[in-house]
Amino acid sequence: MKLLISTFSAIAVAVPTWAQVGPNIDELAKELSNPGAANATLNFKLEYRTFDGDLPDAEDQDSITATFQPVLPFVLGNGNNLIFRPAFSYIFGQPVASASGFSDKSRFGDVPYDLLYSWSNNGWTFGAGVVGAIPTGSGISSDNWLLGPSFLAVKPTDWGIWGLFPFHNEKVGGSGDDTSVTSLQYFLIFSLNDGWQIGTGPTITYDWNADSDNDWTVPFGVQVAKTTAIGNQIVKLNAGIEKNVVAPDDFASDWKFTVSFSPVIGNPFQPNPPSPPVDAATRAAVLAPIR
Repeated sequence: MKLLISTFSAIAVAVPTWAQVGPNIDELAKELSNPGAANATLNFKLEYRTFDGDLPDAEDQDSITATFQPVLPFVLGNGNNLIFRPAFSYIFGQPVASASGFSDKSRFGDVPYDLLYSWSNNGWTFGAGVVGAIPTGSGISSDNWLLGPSFLAVKPTDWGIWGLFPFHNEKVGGSGDDTSVTSLQYFLIFSLNDGWQIGTGPTITYDWNADSDNDWTVPFGVQVAKTTAIGNQIVKLNAGIEKNVVAPDDFASDWKFTVSFSPVIGNPFQPNPPSPPVDAATRAAVLAPIR
């Protein structure tokens, strides 16, 4: 918790000294909030969780998760995007329930990922792809290989951006318990001035294999983000808080506090993306003087 407070304090102190990045910073901030846009970032995230439930001492448990998630968009020849997002995490003090009570384990977590094909149409960004997870075999791993479909619909507006990202994870291999979980991330982000944003973006989940007391997880939260420059480096910073207003009765995360630091980079695996195809109107304008 001390580490979380220190990180928030560092952000608060540093904000007034950061350089501005020009009049298009609000549009860039909006693009960085769009999961289907072609912006490569390196996301460093720190999460502090508290827990609750009917198990003895459930409310006394907490954990810290450090996550690194690169976002690697590949621009295709038709102007659409193929975006790969793996996430690598280390969990400090993960509570594990047993007959003798809770114990804490610090281990690498499983590696979730998503691969999304996205395109634009009439002001919308749409996407379709797959999500999954690779087991690490650690003491907190699910020991399952997961795979399932995903979809995306995002609408940028004058005031910000909103959208839906439904996806499903199904066990396709491994030695763990059967897994069948449907999730829906909804996000609503309002643009402020100078790269500031405020909004929400939690993920609702439904566990098809759980009983009626433990199937739904419904969080609600708020996050504040700032897109700016530190020297010549464009970065996005985010701080958020979430509360699970509906959660499994036995044992589940209760509150989550998050801070993240996301430098914007070029995709090192595609240093020279293809130029977007020229639309008919632009082609006609170019050819008009020749004709």
